Amino acid sequence: MTTKHVAIFVFPGYGHVNPTLEFSRLLTGLGHRVSYVLDERLAAPVRAAGAEVVGYPSRRGRLGAGTVTGEDIGALGLAFLRESVEEILPRTLRAFEEDVPDLILYDLESFFTARTAARNWGRPTAQLFPYVASNEHYSLAQEVFTGAGEHLGQCIALVAEQLAMAGEDPDGVWSFMANFDERNLVLLPRELQPLGETFDERYTFTGHSLPADRPRVGSWSRPAGDGPVALITLGTEVNDRPDFFETCGAAFADGDWHVVAAVGPGNLPAGPVAGHVELHEWLEFSTVLPHVSAVVCHSGMSTILESLSFGRPLVIVTYTPEDRVNSRRVAELGLGVELPGEEVTAERLRAAVESVANDPRIRRRAARMRMDMLAAGGPARAARLIDGWLDEPFPTSGEPMKHTALPAAAQSAGVR
Repeated sequence: MTTKHVAIFVFPGYGHVNPTLEFSRLLTGLGHRVSYVLDERLAAPVRAAGAEVVGYPSRRGRLGAGTVTGEDIGALGLAFLRESVEEILPRTLRAFEEDVPDLILYDLESFFTARTAARNWGRPTAQLFPYVASNEHYSLAQEVFTGAGEHLGQCIALVAEQLAMAGEDPDGVWSFMANFDERNLVLLPRELQPLGETFDERYTFTGHSLPADRPRVGSWSRPAGDGPVALITLGTEVNDRPDFFETCGAAFADGDWHVVAAVGPGNLPAGPVAGHVELHEWLEFSTVLPHVSAVVCHSGMSTILESLSFGRPLVIVTYTPEDRVNSRRVAELGLGVELPGEEVTAERLRAAVESVANDPRIRRRAARMRMDMLAAGGPARAARLIDGWLDEPFPTSGEPMKHTALPAAAQSAGVR
């Protein structure tokens, strides 16, 4: 087998990087080289997976506290696009000048660097979706960026300017900023995809991105007592909410439940906590998930999928537009319930947790989703698919990429 070189471009966030790690590990096991262009702060797990890193110091911010709007996400997207233009793309072209990759994988946020580099090199691309995918019938961006007209318009203008500077037609911005590619790898089960039946052969749903070998699964030691256990987390982007975790403490103050909470780095309280409450800055969820009766989380897809991989029911606390997309789908499938962040009280949280934990229909549906995820093939299927793409002949050098235009609602927010 001939060794090939894969380049991966993803937004600098754990929810974008972690879902790619296992298929990267499998690709390197097949003898291929994998290179990421990535914020150096996220490089350690990538290198541990056997991949190389072209590092850069990302300036991107976080979503922060409070209710997150489409405009907030639009501002974050514009900042990352500017960073892509000014820092990431030039660094990419320099790093791979004498080592051009054979295939470029990228998420939507990294479209500018990936698609520009692919055109320069005449190399094929495939888009990664560590979240729900988009096609002609369904657009995640259209839901997430509602109200983000100003920043979205600036993104469109910036890309049009870059195309003009490269000697290309600025009107090509509509295809260049498309939400999907001709080949798309979706790292979740089709069942979780809104309008999943409309996604054709251009899309492969691999079910999950979890490794087959998780050596510390279930290694958490359960304390004395036989009461139920709840896992609580807000992930890495919206966890600066001490009031939420205080509400969780109040919800389970009677001690009938044992609570295991991951609060995020720097968010541990200064004072003591009750004996039936465990607080961790960071926690390997697979160590405790086999023991829990319910999971309370924001709607990060990685957390949702890992919880469902153990058949655990969900209470989704929503703060962002994407949270609401994912929680709506979880509720539609009967895998859990949504609790809007601004409506969380101790009473409502406790009632929601006990509801999902004690509902046999929800438990049965969560167990069925676990089987659907396993049946989809996971990282092994993703790695085999990528390996097959690497065996295909290159397109003609400089051949323009085919992308479908943005939805009309997104176009109307621009400066056309």
